[in-house]
Amino acid sequence: MEVIADFVIKIVDLFDAEFTEIREKAFKVLIAIGLLLSAALLAMAGFAMIVYGIFLAFSIFMPPFLAAFVDALLAFILGGGLVLCAKRKMA
Repeated sequence: MEVIADFVIKIVDLFDAEFTEIREKAFKVLIAIGLLLSAALLAMAGFAMIVYGIFLAFSIFMPPFLAAFVDALLAFILGGGLVLCAKRKMA
């Protein structure tokens, strides 16, 4: 009977040790995901500022509505190029 009790205690200790390791790894992964989401948000804000700066530069030479269309067209061309680049990398 004592052998069975020792076996059960060792199994419980093993599960506890493995769960602790898994929990630590999961915590590190969650921190990495949070940092990546923060970086993506900052990159989007930076891209928006670049687009706005290009809009302001174009609005000097043309009416603001036309500058907005040209700016949007450039952003769509850049986005499409990035999608095509990603598609080639995936293939």
